[in-house]
Amino acid sequence: MSTDVAVKKVSVTIDDKKVEVTPDKTVFQAAVEAGIFVPHYCYHPDLSIAGVCRMCLVEVDNAPKLQISCNTPVRDGMVVRTSSDKARQAQKGSLELHLINHPVDCPICDKAGECKLQDFYREFGLYKSRVELEDKVHKPKAKDIGTIVLDAERCILCTRCTRFTHEVTHTDELVIVNRGNRSELKTYDDGPLRNDYTGNLADICPVGALTARDFRFQQRVWFLEKKNSVCTMCARGCNTTVSVNPKTKKLYRVEPRRNPEVNKSWICDTGRWRYHYVYGESRLRTPEKISDGRVLESTWHQAFGEMKRALEDPSGIVIGLSTQLTNEEILELVLSFKESGVKHFVRIVDEQVIEERSPWDGVLKHRDHTPNAEGFARMFSMMNTKFLDCAGLAALVGEGNLRHAWFFGLEGEDVSWASRFVEALPEGVSLTLHATSRLPIWERAQWLLPAASAFEKSGTMVNALGRLQRLQAAIPRVSLARDGHAVAFGVQRGADRDAAPEARHVDLFEKLIAAPLLGREQVWKKLDPMGVALKERS
Repeated sequence: MSTDVAVKKVSVTIDDKKVEVTPDKTVFQAAVEAGIFVPHYCYHPDLSIAGVCRMCLVEVDNAPKLQISCNTPVRDGMVVRTSSDKARQAQKGSLELHLINHPVDCPICDKAGECKLQDFYREFGLYKSRVELEDKVHKPKAKDIGTIVLDAERCILCTRCTRFTHEVTHTDELVIVNRGNRSELKTYDDGPLRNDYTGNLADICPVGALTARDFRFQQRVWFLEKKNSVCTMCARGCNTTVSVNPKTKKLYRVEPRRNPEVNKSWICDTGRWRYHYVYGESRLRTPEKISDGRVLESTWHQAFGEMKRALEDPSGIVIGLSTQLTNEEILELVLSFKESGVKHFVRIVDEQVIEERSPWDGVLKHRDHTPNAEGFARMFSMMNTKFLDCAGLAALVGEGNLRHAWFFGLEGEDVSWASRFVEALPEGVSLTLHATSRLPIWERAQWLLPAASAFEKSGTMVNALGRLQRLQAAIPRVSLARDGHAVAFGVQRGADRDAAPEARHVDLFEKLIAAPLLGREQVWKKLDPMGVALKERS
């Protein structure tokens, strides 16, 4: 018998629109649920309420004066007007106060196109300034505080950033000193920021006071297109937005996408800025064959031909699959190699940390630096297939029948956890590695095959919380990089004469994965962008 008690809702009328909300909501939150926009600077859904910007002033019936909607609780029968003449005039006055000492440097500000001062001035302001440029109060500009550049002169003292370092990272580096128009944002010791989530400060700053050094002056935001995806740097699977210039097809920025069930509005600096390996010098761009210590550029055609010939005796082959692969890639590769007679599959992951379900830092970061260990286990269970761990691989090597090891889907420049699996192989075993980057730990390999990065492929993954989420390609594959689907297709044919089918991940998800995982049919394009919580694995 359920013990849940239904919470009685209250009825509120906002701009002549009735909305029913729970009594713990504020007027601002009720307006959001009603689809009514109220201008604001200091309010943020994942931070405490400060009520300092005064931009969200609204008119409430029977109240003697205007109220800040972000900190005014709803009550049954309440009538609110967010755009009355009185409310609009107050919003305009608050905006003028924020802009009174603001520098006129919009053309060179990196926040242009995303600045709420610009947006609100156009909508609520359009007045002539009553302060001459030479009379404005000046403060320090372009101060480097680590990964972030601080322009105190642009700061409107909304306190989002100070609340973030106090409430989320618990590091308290940012403070506001002095009073009145001399109030200034700074780090308490004038030193750099000291947390792993600094990029979020640039996201939550509503103006150009805090900008990310990595993205600063790289692109104007109106040149970029955004695509929803998920971070693949650890098992958390934080929801992200990836920004790409559609003309150059180049990736410029990774930002968090709000998902209250996974990452709220945050992402760690690793997930935000470690995408540069996609274009790095170590990136594998063509198949390479290593012979007598020499690296020779080769072709997929030659690689597929050799692999196909090796499959004539599948008993001497072991397939290693990284938990960085998507569910669809894992399924395709396993089914394809099983059809060819291969019986041994190895899970490549840091086995000491994959059972951890909570972030080690108390915020978001997991010790498992792969995104799909949970999905890997579910795919093998679904296929009724067993996989080996590193000890199992060593035991297989000890039997003396192994001749070829093919490891697939190793991504990025920080995959030291995979070295144990490489070291488990004796010199007599030929090693083929499908990876994004050329690393010292791969020197043992006879073949290096360029893998598509997480930004260049689509599919689904299951994070450490047991949530099925959708990964979406944002950029074309670099050079000759290929995903697991294209590799399985080529090995089956032993040649590279035919193009692999497009959107293979969609077919596999809809036909083989959706029903077993979700208990229902599911169209790929209509999969909830916030992901779907799966039942616990038995």
